[in-house]
Amino acid sequence: MSLAMMGLCAFTACSSDDDKKNDGKQEVTIQDSEYDAIINQYVDAVVLPTYSDLKKKNSALYDAVVAFGNNPSNAGFSNICDAWLTAREPWESSEAFLFGPVADYGLDPNMDSWPLDQEAIVNTLMSQQWNEMEWTGDYDEDDEAIAAAQNIRGFHTLEFLAFRDGKARTLNDAAADDDPANTVYNENNANAWAQYMRNTAQLLVDDVTLLVNAWNNGYAAAFKSHNGGDFTSGLSCIEQIIDGCVDIAGEVGEAKIGEPYDLYVSGKTTEALYAVESWYSWHSRDDYTNNILSIRNAYFGSRDGSINTNSLSKLVAKYNPELDVRVKASITAAANAIQAIPQPFRNNINSAEAAAAMDACAELADVLENELKPFLVNAAK
Repeated sequence: MSLAMMGLCAFTACSSDDDKKNDGKQEVTIQDSEYDAIINQYVDAVVLPTYSDLKKKNSALYDAVVAFGNNPSNAGFSNICDAWLTAREPWESSEAFLFGPVADYGLDPNMDSWPLDQEAIVNTLMSQQWNEMEWTGDYDEDDEAIAAAQNIRGFHTLEFLAFRDGKARTLNDAAADDDPANTVYNENNANAWAQYMRNTAQLLVDDVTLLVNAWNNGYAAAFKSHNGGDFTSGLSCIEQIIDGCVDIAGEVGEAKIGEPYDLYVSGKTTEALYAVESWYSWHSRDDYTNNILSIRNAYFGSRDGSINTNSLSKLVAKYNPELDVRVKASITAAANAIQAIPQPFRNNINSAEAAAAMDACAELADVLENELKPFLVNAAK
């Protein structure tokens, strides 16, 4: 899948000696009102379009699944895989803003739980107890019944059902053994398999629709007005934006790459493989890069790699150009380091490139949390 790495490399150059520099020691005052245009741009040009794109592409994914059910074929499996890869991009590019409705309603684990409970997925396929995929009531991340439902639905369940060893499944794959990970589509489970994919795709559409509606019907306006609840100032919104970026930078380095790496070097090679997100599709590396691009989008106030006038980057460049250069360089370094991991990641878990990518993500998280955020907080008036 083509990644928008372009917009990144242009911003790594050092500022010229003629720039008026502020190393953070000079006193800087940023009025809270200066954040309003940045917050509006972030919501209107980054968050809402990303979720709208996600909704559109998940609807296309659902259509591909329905088409397969109506006429099963190898081409149909391939079409589902293509649609899945397309739908993953806006989801992974949204992970710098996993706050608000996506957290309140448990939509992240609904759509993106990992690692998979392969045995439970196969049991659901065999039993066809589709009601076990759903849960009701208020979301509680400690509720075991909710977690059990989330572990047999979402993107990665559909990935398991559509992909095998980085390629689309076929109608006549052969099972190597009876390990749940090696379950294949066959004439005995064909109807259940198609129905499971359809139910999973429908739940993805339902979750994304809830997410889009929640932002459009109140949350976006509340975030932009920041006059009550969790957000009582422009700075509080800016802090949330940065915190979201810190969280995903840390997650990519420490969990998505780091946990499989640590398992592998400790000798737990099988556990390491299963800890790799998106290993059925061999899409891990691009998933992680899109996570970093979600940070870029939040900082640039755009989705195409351009730096909008009403962006955090422009604001920081105005008051502390050296810090702006460091933030942009760290984003570029993390994205490039991830892309440098040999493909697929699942076959290169303990590579030197994987270790370098972890370090680059840690550096990005550090710059965001310990330089960018304190600078803005200390400059607030």
